[in-house]
Amino acid sequence: MNYINIKSKIKNLIDRKSEGEYWDFKQEWHKDNERLLHDILCFANTVHDKDCYLIIGVSDSGEIVGVGEENRRRQADILDLLSNTVFAGDNIPEVRLDTIKIEGKEIDVLTIFNSYNVPFYLKTRGKKYNNIREGYIYTRIGDRNTPINQNATIQQIEMLWKKRFGLTQPPLLQIAKRLENKLEWSQNENTYYNIYKPEFKLEVEYDDEYDRDAGEFYVYSQRNSRFMYKNLKIMCSGTVLKEFQLVVLDSGRYETPVPRWGFAGYDEWGHNHKFTYKYFLKDSIDYKLQQFLFDEENEEEVYAKRRFDEVVLYFENEEEKSEFEFYVENKQDLIESYIVEADKRYYKIDISNEFYAKECKRRLSTGLTLNRALYEFRALYK
Repeated sequence: MNYINIKSKIKNLIDRKSEGEYWDFKQEWHKDNERLLHDILCFANTVHDKDCYLIIGVSDSGEIVGVGEENRRRQADILDLLSNTVFAGDNIPEVRLDTIKIEGKEIDVLTIFNSYNVPFYLKTRGKKYNNIREGYIYTRIGDRNTPINQNATIQQIEMLWKKRFGLTQPPLLQIAKRLENKLEWSQNENTYYNIYKPEFKLEVEYDDEYDRDAGEFYVYSQRNSRFMYKNLKIMCSGTVLKEFQLVVLDSGRYETPVPRWGFAGYDEWGHNHKFTYKYFLKDSIDYKLQQFLFDEENEEEVYAKRRFDEVVLYFENEEEKSEFEFYVENKQDLIESYIVEADKRYYKIDISNEFYAKECKRRLSTGLTLNRALYEFRALYK
């Protein structure tokens, strides 16, 4: 999350004038590491799927007071605190410290990122600590933390373990999570099923209702432009949860979910998008399916995917995509100059429709160009 977005989010939370399940106000930094560690553990051990925020420099009533320099913390200090703490299973909460300015006053924001490695708890207690307990699980319910001298209830602990194993999520999200481990899946002809939860299935069938004469532009990034489509159904106990179209490229060497359309920039009148491209979000089910179907030990498949990836974009999430499109909108002349260079790349577009062939060439060059621009964007802002 960039500075502008986190500032907007934190300001909205402060404007509520009360604390909540994923944010807490502190007028000043904790006077000792023990209390800070307790707060981090409470926020790390939440059943919801949101990042949590310790907002320093704001009173309990939401009044912005700012952070004094006398007891300020650095991110390095907090990371040292966590790395020097002995956590069970060596699972360490992930955090980040930002400083933002609201109403002319500096506020520190400690983000505790959402994790599925819950519950986090201490394996051994540091010698300097008197109250925090090893083996105790602390959590946050509503706007209240588990007291430092108490364990969470058995019901709260059960929910945290369910979150760890994906059992608090709907079936579709559970399946998406399980796709990350290919060893959990077995294939029987055109059906994949999960060996631990066999009611979770992926069923694939050929799609005969497509135009065999012309494919989307990335078809022509391959050595061989022969392609076909398949339909993939994600199923639970016989119910279709979601359907995807797969495209099989390079005469069967590589198959992937069809990427989504993206649009960036505007023409001189501000009406029509100037750059059309295809993309995946790395936090999407589409992307998880792509990685699941990909055999990285097959050299021909690796080569075909590499050519596909040259003209298709991959974003971390929707937020990065939006930020990049804003960047492109303000760099349109540069992008056009890059496209002129990319046009020198040769692709065999073997279709008789000259207009569509020209359009495919433009989109191939645009894909190459926007990947170059995305690399530069990340170097500047990430």
